[in-house]
Amino acid sequence: MRVNFTIEGAPVGKARPRVTRTVTYTPAKTARYEDLVRYTAINSFKGIFDKDEPLDVKIMAYFEVPKSYSKKRKALCLSNQELPTKKPDADNIGKIIMDGMNPKMKRNKVVHKMMQLVRGIYHDDKQVTSLLVKKRYSEYPRVEVTVERDKGK
Repeated sequence: MRVNFTIEGAPVGKARPRVTRTVTYTPAKTARYEDLVRYTAINSFKGIFDKDEPLDVKIMAYFEVPKSYSKKRKALCLSNQELPTKKPDADNIGKIIMDGMNPKMKRNKVVHKMMQLVRGIYHDDKQVTSLLVKKRYSEYPRVEVTVERDKGK
């Protein structure tokens, strides 16, 4: 079983949680992007991976070439001879994509348990046993994601 989907727009990295005296919360930009990833993923895949199934995730993050670059430098970027070494970091891109494929949960204060609001494509990102994140330049910024069963090669 394999899932392929594309998130249009510039890649976003996972931001640190914010802490106040009374509560810890996820920044709004991070929460919105995770919701976009979840929506795109579940519309591309109607099922859900088994709870104990090891998964292989490949993430290709494509950044737009800066407009200030010369034509020569832009050509180098588009031919992958120059790679993006800018924010967001590859590990933060991986974290936000994998968290976005998790089910959306919320604590029910009445029964003191976590309740699922929106399903994900797997039960938890702990199922991911192989992860590859690459950053490249492209004419159109996007993030392409492939999730499949890890064959253990």
